[in-house]
Amino acid sequence: MARGRTPVKDTYSTHDVAKICCVTPTTVIRWIEDGLIPAFKTVGGHRRVRREDLEQVCRERNIPFNVSQGTEVGRILVVDDEPVVLDLVRDVVKELDHKFEVEVAKDAFDAGRLVVSFRPQLIFLDLMMPGVDGFEVCTRLKKDPATTNTEVIAITGYYTEANMDRILSAGAAACLKKPLDVTEVRAQVTDAFHLRPAGERGKGRADAAKVLIVTQNADFRSRVKDELASADPPVEVLTAQTGADAVLVGQSAPPRHVILSLSVPDVDESQAIEKLVAAAGAGGVQILAVHDAPTEDMKAKARAAGARMCLPTAVVTGSVRELLGV
Repeated sequence: MARGRTPVKDTYSTHDVAKICCVTPTTVIRWIEDGLIPAFKTVGGHRRVRREDLEQVCRERNIPFNVSQGTEVGRILVVDDEPVVLDLVRDVVKELDHKFEVEVAKDAFDAGRLVVSFRPQLIFLDLMMPGVDGFEVCTRLKKDPATTNTEVIAITGYYTEANMDRILSAGAAACLKKPLDVTEVRAQVTDAFHLRPAGERGKGRADAAKVLIVTQNADFRSRVKDELASADPPVEVLTAQTGADAVLVGQSAPPRHVILSLSVPDVDESQAIEKLVAAAGAGGVQILAVHDAPTEDMKAKARAAGARMCLPTAVVTGSVRELLGV
């Protein structure tokens, strides 16, 4: 080994890959699920990416292979001309157990410049600020190979169902109403970077996060429960077998996470996803929809209803803790 050279890893976790590629851990998981980057699982069920595979993927997609020598910080860009929005995002990330840098773009020029120089992993994007068409900006970000995996959270003071559908179709992960709610912003940052709020760390079982499993597949339910049994801090597992039962459980004991099979009876009629989101209230809920063979239409409907992701059942098994961040 050359003198003074820092030893390098042979394999990387999803969080390592996220830091190197300047995306969120959630994006890396989606990359792996879509077959865009080769990965394998350890005996403990955690995904790992070989260095040579990661280097090749970075070369093919023109992503600089930058291995950080220090503690990597999360990079968040706020595209908005209201100082109160920037202050709110900065206040939120200060409370989280992770370091962040937050920059603001007040016009289209600043936004374009900072996307290139700052390389944000997460962007809060105002849809209708002067001189900026948020829908067009999001579309361009998602079409550009250099930024297609940058997570976008739309924000707007002109919230309508039509605008929400339009921006989600353009590739945004969510659309938040103005004035922004602190808990909603915190939930989006926490989910994007797979973090747990500092106040939740180290709590005992009495305050354990609740995970609701909604499925009639006994084998799948058993496997998920087995994986969650080793969570640290521990989680409380709730179960339901229909959409209506899931709503009742969610209303009586609002869960932090929901794994919802789209194959359960009455999942559409009961509006299970929408009602679980409403029942969670300010605390927020992360819903992971699953199906043996989800179509693009299923995925779009699940996300529009409030699910974080919609994945094949086989992908979820063995990766539950990693997907939920528990």
